[in-house]
Amino acid sequence: YAADSKGKISFQEGILVQALRKGHWVILDELNLAPSEVLEALNRLLDDNRELYLPEINETVKPHTNFRLFATQNPAGAYGGRKPLSRAFRNRFVEIHVADIPEDEMIIILERRCGCPPSHAKLLVKVMKSLRQRRSR
Repeated sequence: YAADSKGKISFQEGILVQALRKGHWVILDELNLAPSEVLEALNRLLDDNRELYLPEINETVKPHTNFRLFATQNPAGAYGGRKPLSRAFRNRFVEIHVADIPEDEMIIILERRCGCPPSHAKLLVKVMKSLRQRRSR
């Protein structure tokens, strides 16, 4: 819900619903941080029904044929607050596991893409490595 130009509160479709209708692609970052209600709503969208129910307006939205949904997550337990997603829910996606970027490559990325001087890039990677080690304890 949001206020219109006159201050009246009314339902406004969010990005996901707009993408469903128009056939856009959506990336849900850190999906395993989402509240259970969100995951339940997405479950219906990702199952054979392929629909999203909007209780606010009592409407069921079927996605445009070009609509695509992508999601990212970090492993549960490796980072604070992440909960494991059920196997049934995860089976609705194609999973691709991406390892950490090697330190020497990270230095190159920081130098070339971010414009960091080599000494700063090396220091940033050293700090990153130290923080990872602390987190894993």
